[in-house]
Amino acid sequence: MSRRPQLRTVGTELANPRDERLSPAERAAALAGGVPVSFRVDLYTVADPVFGKILVGPPDGRLDTSGLPEPMRQELAWWVATCHEAGCRRMSLWAWRAWAQTAGALAEAQGFQSFTDQELGPWLRSCSQEFYSRRHRVPTPDWRQDMRNALEPFLAALGVAYSPAEWWHHDTWDPLIDSRIPRRPHEPRLGQPIRFTTLKPAWLAEGLKFYLHMRLETGYWTWSSAHLHRRWVDAALAEFLAERDIGHPALCAKPESELRGVALDLASFLRSLPGRRVQTRDPETISRCLEAVAAFYAFMADYKDEAAAATGDRRWLRLTSAHCRLWRPEEIGRAGRRRALPDADGSGYIADADLSKMFSYIELVGLGRDQTMAVTVGGERAELAGLGDPSAVRAWILQALTGRRASEILMIDFEPIEDVPGLSPDGAPDGAMVARLRYRQTKIAGAPETILIGADVVEVVREQQAWVRERYGLAEGERLPYLFPALISNPRGLRPRTAVSYLARLGQLDRLVRLTDGRGRPLAFSKSHRLRHTKATTLLNLGAPIHVVQRYMGHGSPAMLMHYAQTLATTAEREFLALAKVNRDGREIAMDRQDLLDLVGLDRRTDRILPNGYCLLPPTKSCEKGNACHTCDRFATDCSYLPEIRRQLSETEALIEARKQQYLERYGQPMSNDNVWLSQRLAEIQAMRREVKALEAQPDDGVPRNAVRGAGVLARPGYGAEPVEVTFKRRPPQKGRK
Repeated sequence: MSRRPQLRTVGTELANPRDERLSPAERAAALAGGVPVSFRVDLYTVADPVFGKILVGPPDGRLDTSGLPEPMRQELAWWVATCHEAGCRRMSLWAWRAWAQTAGALAEAQGFQSFTDQELGPWLRSCSQEFYSRRHRVPTPDWRQDMRNALEPFLAALGVAYSPAEWWHHDTWDPLIDSRIPRRPHEPRLGQPIRFTTLKPAWLAEGLKFYLHMRLETGYWTWSSAHLHRRWVDAALAEFLAERDIGHPALCAKPESELRGVALDLASFLRSLPGRRVQTRDPETISRCLEAVAAFYAFMADYKDEAAAATGDRRWLRLTSAHCRLWRPEEIGRAGRRRALPDADGSGYIADADLSKMFSYIELVGLGRDQTMAVTVGGERAELAGLGDPSAVRAWILQALTGRRASEILMIDFEPIEDVPGLSPDGAPDGAMVARLRYRQTKIAGAPETILIGADVVEVVREQQAWVRERYGLAEGERLPYLFPALISNPRGLRPRTAVSYLARLGQLDRLVRLTDGRGRPLAFSKSHRLRHTKATTLLNLGAPIHVVQRYMGHGSPAMLMHYAQTLATTAEREFLALAKVNRDGREIAMDRQDLLDLVGLDRRTDRILPNGYCLLPPTKSCEKGNACHTCDRFATDCSYLPEIRRQLSETEALIEARKQQYLERYGQPMSNDNVWLSQRLAEIQAMRREVKALEAQPDDGVPRNAVRGAGVLARPGYGAEPVEVTFKRRPPQKGRK
């Protein structure tokens, strides 16, 4: 974890603004000591090239602060400079004009010297009174909300700048304001503060502050992880505590005997919310919330002494070892499991034909809103208007071509292409690697952050660079921090686009075109992680070594790649079971496809793949028959092995004739058919002839056939010529099987 240097909130030549011994005027002067001179002015105009990226208003708009006391002007100058450096904050011109008038009137009437002289509530009431005195009517709720939105973050930032307390004691955590907060150099949720002002009761807010700050300081969590856990704990506990009227951190008076009932009640309460609330919660979200609460209380029980001292609430000392085990794992659910992707087997793999179809529809996102595109929706042709977001189109295409996660694509550098000696896009054949792409690895620390790419990826990157330069008016040598900057509240282009915004745009396309695959299942563009599954599976299907695919996908260990190896097995199963299988007596195998696959165990036992077919021996069994496959009732084959079987048949027939001649020359009499060696070879010939006959009789129409299984013993000596069909029913699901 690192802390990025920010605009200095403490002047080097002045006192520390967090020194409580200073007067309001001295604190403001110390705060302004770290502000550039160009920001310490009394007049801010929209026409100014710097202030115009901060102030939202008409081109001739002006914000005059000369009517404010000097400390207030210094505080406002600090806020303007802070908003400029953050690059993602805008100031409403008309709202700050009203605040300047209100603050000036209060300073003259009551002697205010700082915006911190009163809290947000009194400020809003004073502003409403000022509005009524000028216009003789009550302000609208929207007006009051806009005024709150302008002043609230400013007061929170001033509270942080002036407070001597540690950073985690504040009700708002904002890394853009407080450089003491641990965070990575490139943080996906950097512009999203964590707020505790609405979290009730107060002891839960304070305890959660202590918990999250410990996780951040130790580097156990990132800023994004802290965001999620704050939301999950709030979603699980806040409403439950209010409804059950629980006001103690221990949750009950006798944890040893009563805590178990409270924990089960909480789980039942969360699962009943979908039926009692308009906004439903899916089972995975409920499991996440329960996991978060369990981890929170386990941590607080382990560090109850430190928590009581840090929060000033000795009630945390009542926590016991029972708080470390609120639920059993099976009671929480399966939140840790990967959610099934929209595919028949949950693998997320997209077939080539479906992916090509998606490429043709994604262009609709990039068209202007005044342009239309003819597409097929629900079997009918329709003219749909574009969504006006070419940036999202290129991000999706890069995901499809490279297999990167959405966050990795959205946070790549503005200039992510690195030349590779000996490689060049000029004259390179299609599909050849021509350069290296550097991306942001935000999920796995220490994993690779570069991959080789082709000319198609380079072209998409260059198109996006040209679009960003035109949008932000950049000169040829200028660049932004990110190739995909956020589209709103990002006047200087310093903030990357969020995955929420990107996936929401793709979700719009899903609702417009309702694209489906050949089986009628949705081809959801917004499920963009399927592109990563597809890329990994394609590489494995092409025969790329595991360690090469691991390096390309950016996984920290081979075990992480096994999920895609399972996907590889799934696609291999489709091809395996699409062919009609026959056993050694030449009849189709009467067995359910999945049962047949369970026997073959392709995903676990590649030793069951033979030169002339497949061994149906269960994975737990071993073969003691050597190479007598054609006479074994566990043997199966298909049309793909027909040339090999013909070759073996021809060679076996030639071998028999040669051995018969040798026997005759040595013993002076012909070899009888009951000879041990000859009887086995004749059985093999009989089995191979039946196999060839059955496979040649199958129509070559490309239609997959269900596998059928027979008795499988006709090639053995002493059995009749006609088979007796035996059909095996599907086995009932075993415990633990999907």
